[in-house]
Amino acid sequence: MIEPQMRKWSRPIGLVRPPAPCVCPAKSLVLEEKIPSAQRAAILDRRTKEYKKHQARTRSSLNTLLFAPSNSPLQYPIQGFTVPPMATTLIPGLAVHSQQRSRYKVSLNVTRGVLSLTEAGEAGEAGDGTNLVTLETQSLEELNNLLASVAYTSTMYHINTGDLVHFMFEHHEAVFPVLIRQPTLPVLYDMGTDINEHVTVTTKTFMRYKELKVLISSLRRFYKNMTLIVADDSFKPESIAEDHVLQYIMPGGQGWFAGRNLAISQVTTKYFLWVDDDFLFTDHTKIEDLVEVMEAIPELDVVGGSVEGNQFFFSIVYEEGDGVAGGCLYRKSKGKFQSLPNYPQCNIVNGVVNFFLGRTDAVSRVGFDPKLKRVAHSEFFMDGLGRLMIASCGHVSIGHQKKAANAEYQRFRNPEASDSEYKERLHYYKNHLKCIHYG
Repeated sequence: MIEPQMRKWSRPIGLVRPPAPCVCPAKSLVLEEKIPSAQRAAILDRRTKEYKKHQARTRSSLNTLLFAPSNSPLQYPIQGFTVPPMATTLIPGLAVHSQQRSRYKVSLNVTRGVLSLTEAGEAGEAGDGTNLVTLETQSLEELNNLLASVAYTSTMYHINTGDLVHFMFEHHEAVFPVLIRQPTLPVLYDMGTDINEHVTVTTKTFMRYKELKVLISSLRRFYKNMTLIVADDSFKPESIAEDHVLQYIMPGGQGWFAGRNLAISQVTTKYFLWVDDDFLFTDHTKIEDLVEVMEAIPELDVVGGSVEGNQFFFSIVYEEGDGVAGGCLYRKSKGKFQSLPNYPQCNIVNGVVNFFLGRTDAVSRVGFDPKLKRVAHSEFFMDGLGRLMIASCGHVSIGHQKKAANAEYQRFRNPEASDSEYKERLHYYKNHLKCIHYG
């Protein structure tokens, strides 16, 4: 388990403010400037409308800021009250603690469901509930017995939303959340007893069969039976007739991220190891060591290593900004957070090098944007921010083959200015960003 640690930051990143335009640091890439001036107004209008739809999908009443009342006689659940959609569930812990009164009166109301009274201790079937319940008795004990039988039922099916319960007694009022969530089926992988049942190696190749064959040969020195999946978008594909190699031919020139999507979509093991087609397995490429870290800390989704000692990693600071101008993103090279417990050579980060072990189901949920063909790496980790837990470890490395002359490959490989400009325009719209600062 990853334990919280105190840390000194080089810049404030945790200060919560009301939604307002964020401020771009000096020397930031201002993305609006990459949009042709004649198209800016129309694109901004479309982006604003799409962002509002995104907020409707990802936010609910649970995002409302709640404050606990001081010196309140009301007892209620403040965290963890989760109900399946449209299922009647007793609200735990409701009670009033007050001095003697001649009469006691409380009320509860909700907006996305109904409240009903059941026999104490039994949820039963949904009854004819209402969104407002008022209870009035002469006995505090009787009142608390009634409160113990109050049940909540959502009235519309939604897989992940919430409601707020307003609980009132005299001049006291408390508000607490109800999380409405459809339980999900677990997806478990049988790890077996062999490393080949744990991990599939994946790569993308384009017009570099000589390098690919060297990669395969080096893999076989250490992992003779491990499956390698190759996504191949070469214009003139060559067949790779090797045991335990699955080659998937794509239309020519589909690009880096499209190839990653294809390769990972065919993985059937719990983990995949991403490598470039010109990498080289060495004595220091211990896949088992990366698996050990992931198995010891199951919250992790990606663990990166180093390429010939280059442990490239970075952190990301993101401010949402307002709903119009967009957010501000700061990608800090070598930025890292706490080290992993029992693995001091590993640190939590937001992005790693092109050599990493990934949890197949988690990475598949984020995916790789196929719009990005030749200029793409950090973009996957930007899309995964807040959805993937990532670490970088320096004790596992892979080699890199010497660059060979390949004029035809270089002609397609090196990005043109238009590729970078397209990526920047994509960040402006897709990621609702105002600016990016690379530091």
